[in-house]
Amino acid sequence: MKFLQFSLYSIILTSLVLITSCEDDIDFAGEHVETPVLFGLLDKNDSLHYVKLTRTFGGSNNSLEVAQIEDSSYFQDAEIKIEEWASLPPNNVFTKVRTWILKDTVLTNKAPGAFYSPNQKVYYFKTETFNISNPPAVADANLNTALKEDVTYKLIATINGGSIVVNAETKLVSGMVISQPSAAASYQFVKTVAGVQQYNSLSLKANNGNAKVVDARMLIKFDEYFNGVPVEKSFTWKVGELNGDQLTGATSNFVANGETFYTLIKNNCTNDPTITKRKLTSVQLIMTGGSTELSKYILVNQPSSSLAQNKPSYTNLSRTDGGPVIGVFSSRMTNKQEKFNTNSTVILDNLSRKELSIGTITGLLMFCSDYQVDINNGESWVCQ
Repeated sequence: MKFLQFSLYSIILTSLVLITSCEDDIDFAGEHVETPVLFGLLDKNDSLHYVKLTRTFGGSNNSLEVAQIEDSSYFQDAEIKIEEWASLPPNNVFTKVRTWILKDTVLTNKAPGAFYSPNQKVYYFKTETFNISNPPAVADANLNTALKEDVTYKLIATINGGSIVVNAETKLVSGMVISQPSAAASYQFVKTVAGVQQYNSLSLKANNGNAKVVDARMLIKFDEYFNGVPVEKSFTWKVGELNGDQLTGATSNFVANGETFYTLIKNNCTNDPTITKRKLTSVQLIMTGGSTELSKYILVNQPSSSLAQNKPSYTNLSRTDGGPVIGVFSSRMTNKQEKFNTNSTVILDNLSRKELSIGTITGLLMFCSDYQVDINNGESWVCQ
């Protein structure tokens, strides 16, 4: 949400001083139009749903300095509500079913940069999620029930006592599911071909459902031991994203390269000689599908390849007074598949575990295994 207003007013002022002796004061800042900046994504698999509302700012002050002032980016008076609308039997009348009035809270996860951090104000509402394969037998109007498919969600943000009202609506992404690998399969990042061991390109697949943009990531966690005490380390590997013309057919296909897997682990290890061992603890595959509106927003905001740098703008937000508004209110669907080392499942297959512990890239990082099969086989990479 890094929206700053920069100008060339100082250059214009210098030019005017050189060509005129007029002493009249001129207001070069002009009249600033207060513009809401709103982002919200609904996910039927989430129980907490957030909306971020800020505003642009202008004036003659230094924009970089103002950006570091938290209050400068917020409206003092704002109410956001989400309405659920559905076509109800017997006459399929489009009816408002539920309404959530969002509460505000402060999160402390904002990354440092041009704007204030780490605090950020967001608006939220809660629902409950349920097992997709076993949804409630009867849908009710309880606010705690999960968000539903085949309905419309409308957002109304009332700002500054109603002087600004922002509207938007979206349907939910549904039907997306991870199809490969299976939940029970181990990751095979190394394989043997004609007696030669080499890195393997692992196939990751998802059924798209009605998603129009699909993102695949892996969250990798491992423990580093300092004097016998484990400290968790983690990082996220963005495997790929398919959008626009890249998303063809009903299935999204991604490739997770084995050499990249081990290189990323090496790059995310702590450089500390007091570490006595490391253990891979889990790998979580995260596939997220976005709606049509989110797909358009991502495509429009990609870096321009044009020499003229001319870019269109896109938003599905509108203001009742016809004024400017920035952002998007849309939906996504997140599917997660996490693998642990247990008696019945294992994160990596045998060759991949061996490569992690004694292989070319990570072999000096003291990764070891406490998987029972490795212990029974007396493998050299068993944790001591």
